[in-house]
Amino acid sequence: MAKRRQELKVEQEKLRSAADRQLQAEVARRRNSLLSEAQTRAMANRLHAEADLDERLQELASQVLVELAANNREALWRALCAELPPAKWRKIELSQADRFLAAQDFPQAEIALDDTLAGGLIVTGCDGGVKVDNSLDCRLRRAWPDLLPQLMKALRKLVDRDETT
Repeated sequence: MAKRRQELKVEQEKLRSAADRQLQAEVARRRNSLLSEAQTRAMANRLHAEADLDERLQELASQVLVELAANNREALWRALCAELPPAKWRKIELSQADRFLAAQDFPQAEIALDDTLAGGLIVTGCDGGVKVDNSLDCRLRRAWPDLLPQLMKALRKLVDRDETT
């Protein structure tokens, strides 16, 4: 009888130990699952925040373009027109602020005003096949993939510096 009790006690201890291992394994699986889910949510939140910041930074950059163009509009106009390939341009799209300059430089062309342009011009050739977008807005769009990482890096430095003071 004492031997049987001892066997039962050993068996009970083995079962208890196995149950503890199963419980620990289940707790670890659940913890890992919850951590993974939390990391995925955090990454999604960060990506959404960065996308929102990207959009806001683009809006601010577009506003700055208007100010930059206004600083020396005629010099900017001349420089952008000088970059155009030689051609007879049928249509010129530009901002209202550049209308007078366009009328001087492209008297034969149809002038179309585009209030969304900060500066520069979009020209269409006589045959309609050639179109050149030499607007500040287009230049910003093309440069944005290179500018954004630099802006984000600068902003992170500012945030880090503010957190340490």
